[in-house]
Amino acid sequence: MNGRPHLAMPCFFALIAVSSPAQVVFRSLSSPLHVKAFWNGLPVLATTNDAQVIIDYERATLDITFDPAHLRTGVAELDSVLDQHRGLPVTITAKLVGVDHIQTLKHPPMDFDVEGRLAHMDVEDPIMGTGHLEHIFAGWYACLLEVTFLVPVERFQLDRTFPGLSGDLMFHLVQTVLKRAND
Repeated sequence: MNGRPHLAMPCFFALIAVSSPAQVVFRSLSSPLHVKAFWNGLPVLATTNDAQVIIDYERATLDITFDPAHLRTGVAELDSVLDQHRGLPVTITAKLVGVDHIQTLKHPPMDFDVEGRLAHMDVEDPIMGTGHLEHIFAGWYACLLEVTFLVPVERFQLDRTFPGLSGDLMFHLVQTVLKRAND
């Protein structure tokens, strides 16, 4: 378990591989994202399968973007607050710490730290997180990516943007990275 949050059943989504002469980029338009939070003192879990993820293997960077209105909590009042942010995306840009590039060939499991920025509306601040990348099919260039970020609500003033939020938000992304289409 290695102390990292774990989803009971990882969801697998096909990725669209994009290539340019200077970059090896993998992209998912429908990645599962779970956000754990405290709202009005109670724990809530917001989920979406619409997070967009771009991974640049040559630069070891990743970008995660999602519309808060796509998050569902099952709490009508909170879902209504999230709906008010439709079209105001949350963007996380990050670099794998100490990693120059990500192997596209078979590789051993890789645990890493990530540093980046979270942006939403007028708020943009540095964040840190952890991740795990694991080759999952012998002979294929397929990897399971898992990334978690902790975001202090007060530091980002998210308690003003989303009244009732407190503590830390935990962003947890799980997805499958498949072989590049042109290999």
